[in-house]
This record gives sequence, structure tokens and C-alpha cells, in this order.
Amino acid sequence: MLQALIPQTRTSRTREQALDEAPGRPVVLLRPAPVRVRSIIGHAVAYTVTHVLVEWESGGELNVKWEANWLVRRVPQGS
Repeated sequence: MLQALIPQTRTSRTREQALDEAPGRPVVLLRPAPVRVRSIIGHAVAYTVTHVLVEWESGGELNVKWEANWLVRRVPQGS
């Protein structure tokens, strides 16, 4: 009921859509973790047994994509 009263931002709609398309049962992280996928630096926001949902901004546009977990590397907090 409360969610119907609060307008969703573009970020939450994009993330919710990606979570609905999860390859398995997703676990949402309480604090997004900084990660690197190939040359992209972003944040891991959820994961399944085999995939990680990575969120990054490019050209002022938010991008989210499920990536195979073996491609995702955690970035140290100081970097």
C-alpha cells in the first residue's frame, strides 16, 4: 500500500525490472559494493548463485545488467 503512494524513481524502476528478470532467486545487498566488470566500474546491488546485478552510470544514464559472477571483481574501497 505504501509503495503505491510513493512515486518510484527511474533508478528503482530500472532495478526492479532487472530483479524481475533475474537468472534465479536474487539476494539484494543492503550496501551496494564497488565492482569492476571488464573495463566498467560500477556497483553490485544483488546476486544469485551464478550472476551479479551490476549498476553503473554512463553518459548520465543508469545501466543495469546481470553479469556472470566469474567476470565480476570487487574493487577496494580506496580506489
